[in-house]
Amino acid sequence: MSENVCSSTVEIVKNNGYAVEVHNVVTEDGYILELHRISENKNGHGPTRNHPVFVHHGILGSSADWVLGGADISLPMQLSDAGYDVWLANCRGNTYSRKHSTMTSKQRDFWNFSLHEVGTFDLPASFDYILMNTNASQLHYVGYSMGTSVFFIMASERPEYHHKIRSQISLAPVAYLFNTRSSVRHIAPYAEKMNIMYQWVSNGMFLPQSRMQSFLVTNTYGEKIARTLFCQKCISYVVSSVCGSETYIFDNTLIPLVIEHFPAGTSSKLTTHFSQLILKDSFSRYDYGPIMNLQHYNSTEPPTYDLGSIQVPIALVYGKNDVLTDVEDVMRLKSQLPKLMDFVPVDSPRCNHVDFLWSLDVTKQVNAKVAEILQKTDHADWEYTGPPSGSCTDTDGTGGNDGQTTEERQPNSTGDHHVYVNFAPGPDCSAMNSSGAAPVQRDDDKSAEIVRGLNLLQKVQLLDNLIVLLKSTETKYHQLREGFTREFSEWTRGARNENGTRHGAGIDVVAANGAEDTVVVVNTEQDTVVGVTTEQDTIVGVKTEQTTATWRRTGIGKVGDFVDYYGGLNRMDDRTAARRALYTTFSSLGRAIRFLKLRYK
Repeated sequence: MSENVCSSTVEIVKNNGYAVEVHNVVTEDGYILELHRISENKNGHGPTRNHPVFVHHGILGSSADWVLGGADISLPMQLSDAGYDVWLANCRGNTYSRKHSTMTSKQRDFWNFSLHEVGTFDLPASFDYILMNTNASQLHYVGYSMGTSVFFIMASERPEYHHKIRSQISLAPVAYLFNTRSSVRHIAPYAEKMNIMYQWVSNGMFLPQSRMQSFLVTNTYGEKIARTLFCQKCISYVVSSVCGSETYIFDNTLIPLVIEHFPAGTSSKLTTHFSQLILKDSFSRYDYGPIMNLQHYNSTEPPTYDLGSIQVPIALVYGKNDVLTDVEDVMRLKSQLPKLMDFVPVDSPRCNHVDFLWSLDVTKQVNAKVAEILQKTDHADWEYTGPPSGSCTDTDGTGGNDGQTTEERQPNSTGDHHVYVNFAPGPDCSAMNSSGAAPVQRDDDKSAEIVRGLNLLQKVQLLDNLIVLLKSTETKYHQLREGFTREFSEWTRGARNENGTRHGAGIDVVAANGAEDTVVVVNTEQDTVVGVTTEQDTIVGVKTEQTTATWRRTGIGKVGDFVDYYGGLNRMDDRTAARRALYTTFSSLGRAIRFLKLRYK
C-alpha cells in the first residue's frame, strides 16, 4: 500500500485494478464538484445492477477515504465487484472540489457555505448528473457521518428528489449531536470565535491538505516517524477522544495513507454549523444570531429540518462504541423517520466512528450488511413495506440512561435543564422507553391526547424562551445604565481629586455624587459654595460678595467639557501614555494578522 501514499483517489483505484472516470458537476450556485466513478471492476466487467450507487464521505474527508485500505476493506470497490455502478462524491471545498465558475478558492465568498448548501445544492446537482449519464430513474445513496447529515437536509428541503432515491443507507448517522460524548463537545462553545479567526487568517478555509502532511509521508524519514510507536499512540489518543475507544482491528500501515489524505479541508462555517447542532439540541439551519436570523429566516431562531417529511426508505447502521454519534441521538433520529427500512447495530461493542472506514473487520461488520440491503432494494419489483419486525425495540441491548424515559433524560455537559418534548412516535411504534422495554399499545384517543400534550409543552417552551430573552434584555439595559453612571462618577471624582483649580476664577470641584448626578462647586478664594447641580441638571449660582456664578448644564457633553477643562491639564501625560500603549498593541496585532495571512496564502 506504500504506492498509495502520494496517490490521488483515481490513482489508488487504478492501482487496485479498477477502471475509474473523473466527472465534473456544476451546482446551481457555481461550485464545480469532482465525482469519481468506478466504471469497471478488477475483472474488467461493467455494471450489471439496476441502479447506480452514490457514496458520500464524512466531514473533512474526500473520496480517497473510501479506497485507502485497498479492495480488501474498501466498500466502493467491493460494490463494484458486486456489479454496481459506483460514484464517489467530493463536496465543495475539499481537495478535489475547490473550483468555482466565477470565484477562486482564495476569495472569502468561496468559503461561505455550511451543511445547508452542501445538502441543497451539491447533492441535487450530483443526482441529476448521475441519473442523466446512466439513464437510470433512481439511485442508491450510501452516506457516512456528514454524508448522512447533508442527505437528511436535502430530503427535508428538496422533496422533489424523493422519488429519485431508491434507498438510503446511513453509516454512523449524524442529525442530532446533543448527547455526544466526544471531546469536540468541549470545543463547540468556541466555534464561533474560531470561525471569526479563520475568516481573518484564511478567508474561512478550514484544515486543507498541507505540505506538512506530505512531508510526514513522502520521504523515508517522515514515513518512519509516522509509523513510530509514539506517533501511533498520539493518533490513537486523538481517535479515542473524538470518535471512541481504540479500534478493535486496525492496520497501523494505514497511518501514513490517512495522514496524507485526511483532513482534506472544508469551510469553518460548516464546522461551526456542526458545533451548533451539539449546543442547541436541534437539527436546524445555520444560526447567524437573532438579528441576522430575522434577515435570513424572518425569525430569531433558525428553522429546523422536518425529518418527518422524508419519504425515502432509510436504513441506519451505527456503532455502540461511537461516542460522536451517541446511541441516544441515533434512537431519536430513528423515531422521526417515517420510512425506516432497517436499524442495525454493528456486531461489536468496540466499533467506533472511524471503524466504518478503516477497520480490518469492516467487510464483515459493515460492508456485508450494506451489500445485503442494496441487493434487496435493487430489484425492480421491490417496494417499501414498512420497518422489519422488532425494529422498534432497542436492538443494541444497552438501553438508555439507567431506565429513564426519553422525556426524562437531561442534557449532559451543559447548564441547561429542559425536557425533550419533540419526540414523535416512530413508524409502527406507539411508544418506546430508552431502557429497551417492549412498546406499550395505546388507542387512538390516547395517542391524540399525547400529541396534544407534546404540542402544549412545545408552546410552553417557546414562551419560556421568550421570557428568558426579555429578562436578558432587561438585565443588559441595567448593566449599561449602571456602567454609564459609574463612568460619570469617575469623571467627576477625577475632577475633584486633580489639582485643576482655575486660579483666575478661584473655583474648584470638591464633591460629586454619581448616583444623584450632583456636582458641588466652591469658590476657593472665599471658601463658599457658589453652585450645585441637581436632578434637574441645573447649576444654580449663589451670589457672594466677590463673585456670582450662574450656569445651566444641558447634557453630558457639558459635564465632559467641565471636567476636561479643570482637570485635563494635569492628566495630559496619562493620556499620552495610554494612546501610545494602544497604538503599540494594535500595531503588534496588525503585524500578527499580516504574518498569518501571508502564511496561509
